[in-house]
Amino acid sequence: MKKPNDTFRRAESRFAYKAVSPIMLYLAFIMLVPVLWGICISLTNMRVGAESSFVGLRNYSALLRKPDFRNAAVNTLLYTFFSIVGKAVLGVGMALLLNLEFKGRNLVRALMIIPWTLPNLVASLNWKWIFSSQGGMLNGFLMEMGLISENINFLGVPSLAFMAIVVVNVWRGTPFFCISLLARMQSIPEELYEAASIDGAGRVQRFRHITMPMIRDVLILTTLISTIWTINDFETVWLLTGGGPNKATELISILSYRTAMKQFRLGEGAASALIFAPVLMVLIFIISRQTNKEKQEA
Repeated sequence: MKKPNDTFRRAESRFAYKAVSPIMLYLAFIMLVPVLWGICISLTNMRVGAESSFVGLRNYSALLRKPDFRNAAVNTLLYTFFSIVGKAVLGVGMALLLNLEFKGRNLVRALMIIPWTLPNLVASLNWKWIFSSQGGMLNGFLMEMGLISENINFLGVPSLAFMAIVVVNVWRGTPFFCISLLARMQSIPEELYEAASIDGAGRVQRFRHITMPMIRDVLILTTLISTIWTINDFETVWLLTGGGPNKATELISILSYRTAMKQFRLGEGAASALIFAPVLMVLIFIISRQTNKEKQEA
């Protein structure tokens, strides 16, 4: 015999499926269809103005043998690693500072979020002017301080250009870490810190044994999400350096765009864009599990 609760839950589930079905169909149309289309293209030798044929995994195997792809893959991994580390460290530090009581804290919080809310085009062009070797603000500041005697071409030297794109990504993405971690810190009971202080724990000990364990789940989730965004970053690097100089800042996203849109090799371009898809799928799976875990614990 069916229990009333089971009948109610089934009815509720049917209603939930009906309610979300339009959204799921919409997402399938704007996301799933383009992805499937891109996968199909990556399995062909499609070029603009020429007939295409099925080549299987030949595009992927050819990419793995190309120095340009290996260079772009290494650049992407290094760019992601240094950017995520920078954003995580600064995000934790900023969240700790903004969690303290001080005059004007709300204003500082509002100003802190500006880099994240600015259109990426505007932010990237502003940073390009800052790093410019002719009339750039950074060169002007260093000149005024007497630290340099001639302008530095920050975006024209491979090592400096790579550091520049990392700096911009960290500047833009740190507020996301800060907001997420600050929201979690605000929910930590003050009694825990008071009890630790009575027991003689200092600031470092309170952070290590109270704050860090409480924000660990949010930090992991934020890091995973930001990693996906950073791996797929295109606009910032393209506007700042275009992948140069000498391909020192060429990422997988830029290589894919250059191959497909500049050289008109659509099949190979789609393959280069999708080759990191398994990594992203694993990250998405971990994020989903982490989110469900937090819901169950709440």
